[in-house]
Amino acid sequence: DDDIDARDWKDVMWAISTRMDPARDITVIENTPIDYLDFASPVSGLGGKLGMDATNKLPGESDREWGTKIRMTDAMVEEVTAKWADYGLPGSGKPIW
Repeated sequence: DDDIDARDWKDVMWAISTRMDPARDITVIENTPIDYLDFASPVSGLGGKLGMDATNKLPGESDREWGTKIRMTDAMVEEVTAKWADYGLPGSGKPIW
């Protein structure tokens, strides 16, 4: 999806945690070639692969809205930022959104 940077771990984890249903969106493939130096497998040279679909769902894949970010309005961000110190929360008061 164009809103996820696949090289940014936070983006990837966000997509996995909000766009993926483990029962439906995980594929396991057994007995595929792996590095012979990988001793995690009981069979030398063969192991498993795991595929995860953490993309937005297409029509027909789900009736629910998946992976839509909820964002505060700019006015709300400004208001919270201005009152940050008054809330007694840690931080510099600089916008974190």
